[in-house]
Amino acid sequence: MRVIETPDAPAHSGPVPQAVESGGWIFVSALFGSDPKTGEMPADAGEEADQLFANLTAILAAAGATLSDTVRVGIVMRDLQRDRPVFNRAWVRHFGDHRPARSAVEATDFGRAGQNPRFMVEAVAHPGAG
Repeated sequence: MRVIETPDAPAHSGPVPQAVESGGWIFVSALFGSDPKTGEMPADAGEEADQLFANLTAILAAAGATLSDTVRVGIVMRDLQRDRPVFNRAWVRHFGDHRPARSAVEATDFGRAGQNPRFMVEAVAHPGAG
């Protein structure tokens, strides 16, 4: 197993890597839309979703993959009905015609204390899958 880390995406505060690669598969740990340089969470839901996808893109690039190699995304949203349309628009902007499997659930308590993210994703990718 190879640990994947990049300064171009937010680091975890605990003993959690940004991602790991095993057998050609890349597993991205819980990921948020915070700015990797400042740690700040955008105030706007659309900006948060776009930053989340920028962070995911950076982690996949560090692992030698792209968004087109993504095969599954698990999504957690603080308010599913309110925020899903905004997230879906960002999804289409970033994934284009690529459609990995996905699930979305609502949870009210996740992320770092004080950040109150709207979104969290976990992703699985396999280079060449796209």
